[in-house]
Amino acid sequence: EGLALFRYLIASVCMGIIYFRMPAKAKLTVKDKAALLFIGVIGIAIYNIALNYGELAVSSGTASFIISQSPIITAILAAIFLGEKLNRLRTLGFCTSICGIALIALSEKTHFNFNAGLVYILIATLASGLYSVLQKPFLNKYHAISVTTYLVWGATLFLLIYTPKMQHDLLHASWQSTFTAIYLGIFPAALGYLAWSYVLSHVAATRAGSFLYFMPFMTTLLGWVYLNEIPVWMSLCGGLLAILGVWLVNHSYAKITTAKLTESIQIA
Repeated sequence: EGLALFRYLIASVCMGIIYFRMPAKAKLTVKDKAALLFIGVIGIAIYNIALNYGELAVSSGTASFIISQSPIITAILAAIFLGEKLNRLRTLGFCTSICGIALIALSEKTHFNFNAGLVYILIATLASGLYSVLQKPFLNKYHAISVTTYLVWGATLFLLIYTPKMQHDLLHASWQSTFTAIYLGIFPAALGYLAWSYVLSHVAATRAGSFLYFMPFMTTLLGWVYLNEIPVWMSLCGGLLAILGVWLVNHSYAKITTAKLTESIQIA
């Protein structure tokens, strides 16, 4: 809890600086501000708390595999609430990526044991899917910076209940740990969430979510380069399958764009 609060206090400051330096921004209604603050609680605060608790009892491989399924949660919710279609090619793409992530998880000798940590990870996965879908309508009305700022502020306001724990942690944490938490607040939190909102403002939630299947593959590559964690062939094959799934999902959108362009030419 202390880590989550400190991280998003840093993120809130960063987003505040970016938000107030915007040359022109649309004025948010009180209702929309309240809605965005609430979405921030669900998609950021609850997600981080659930994930942190879950990883105390679940192996990193298991946690990574389950969290990596948030794109399919996003796709299902987008189909229900946003009217985005989940056709055969997109379904095939998601299934292909899931198989790829499963291979990566199996290569790490992941064992799935049902416990409370697994429930927390599932809650985090659901919260992640809800986060993308719930903010999408607001990105059609406001700039990604405005939306992300209120989302991060909402999460931080909720996490303030853990102020005593954060104070305790700061007194006992090493400077290396504190520096790492500051980095997490600036880059993966503030800039990462801002980039994600910007993508959602231009791309369908289902299509954007499919790119999250790159994450385990990128993690494997970075571990190889920076930590000398040499991946096994199963991991590499799983990564290629995950990328193939992303291509299939995006190819389905390319086909629709081509079909619409052809139809427009014929009408003209």
